[in-house]
Amino acid sequence: MAQARTNGKADTADVTAQIETIKEDIAALTALMSEVAHDKKDEAKARAADAASTLKRAAADRADAAQTKAVETGEKLRADAEAAYYKAEDTVRQQPAMAVGIAAGLGFLVGMMTARRS
Repeated sequence: MAQARTNGKADTADVTAQIETIKEDIAALTALMSEVAHDKKDEAKARAADAASTLKRAAADRADAAQTKAVETGEKLRADAEAAYYKAEDTVRQQPAMAVGIAAGLGFLVGMMTARRS
């Protein structure tokens, strides 16, 4: 620190003025740092809110797409099941003896597998 000297003695008024200037500079720097920190906090908060909003929209879009896909798949499965049912019904109508034989054979096999053995 520079000291003003007058006849070998430090001029206390000069030193006091320099200390006051340093205190003011430190106070200004502290205020500036507080303002910068506040601005950064607000900026980070806004970025986090934007990111959360983006993620929420993306999740909603994916949920809608999954729901649409599930509905389409369900409709396709229902249509395939109906087609298989009608095809089986036509086959039974065309060959009733074979259908009864197959049903009896399957019933016998299921009965054998589920019967208790003593």
